[in-house]
Amino acid sequence: MNKIWNATRFALGGLEDFRASEFTDKSIPSKKDLSIFDQWILDKLGQTMTTLDEALEQDRFSDAANAIYSFIWYDFCDWYIEFVKPILNGPKGPERTATQLTMALVLNRTMRLLHPFAPFITEELYQKLPLRGQACIIDEYPNLRNDAELMELVSSTATFEIDLTKSVIAAIRNIRGENRISPALKINVRLAPNEDMAQKILSGNRTAICTLGRVENLEISVEGSMSKCAVTPVTLGSSQVQVIVPLQGLVDIEEEVKRIEKALEKLDKDISGLSSRLNNANFVKNASEEVIEADRKLFEQSKSQRDSLQAGLVRLRS
Repeated sequence: MNKIWNATRFALGGLEDFRASEFTDKSIPSKKDLSIFDQWILDKLGQTMTTLDEALEQDRFSDAANAIYSFIWYDFCDWYIEFVKPILNGPKGPERTATQLTMALVLNRTMRLLHPFAPFITEELYQKLPLRGQACIIDEYPNLRNDAELMELVSSTATFEIDLTKSVIAAIRNIRGENRISPALKINVRLAPNEDMAQKILSGNRTAICTLGRVENLEISVEGSMSKCAVTPVTLGSSQVQVIVPLQGLVDIEEEVKRIEKALEKLDKDISGLSSRLNNANFVKNASEEVIEADRKLFEQSKSQRDSLQAGLVRLRS
């Protein structure tokens, strides 16, 4: 609830000079003025509407609640707001107006979608929206049928582009966390895409990657030397990107080697124990299928994690 409240109030701050009197909650932004981020959030909104519609029809209320939770927390708050900050803080113009209208429309649908699950906070926030009806409780529940024209603005190409950009930024953030690099410190990053399309996408979203990943210098080219680097592969469809962060000068290499060696020792013990259990005929005979399957998944995950750590150890020692 705090996340919803704070994110909505922040978003409304970006709409202070929005000319709400010129639009309604049925207005459609001009597609030529929409940023790729606006097209992406509209697609995610449409996917959420579909999931909610199907889940509520089948009385799967937990699945419905998880869908709207995920959309608000991750898609809208964690990504969309961050992506469009430069536009909302930038000069007035058609693109900024289109983003403001998209923000207002998404906020309107979000409050209506969430209303059955959290009626009080959504009604309170709904009354502060620039585009709204008389009250959230008597407004219609959003669905693709009523928003068909708005959903025509969605682009699968735009969605793929932003999802790939997101994955790369997330990989950079994960490398920071795993190597305990201060969030305040800007770092150098090298991206090695496997195809021209991925290279074009990453080059077009360089500013977003640098801003949200806290990157000083971003190089989009071939892999180059992996020595003393942290590497995380990103795969989306046919596109593969190696996210490479040179660690020299950022971390204590010797301490990092010790940390990885210790983690490998623990993984080896875990893998040995899981292997013994899965090869024990009595265990396999008496344990439930769910327990056996869970152990098999953990075994494969542990082996994959060990392979990744061993590769990282080789790079640090080279």
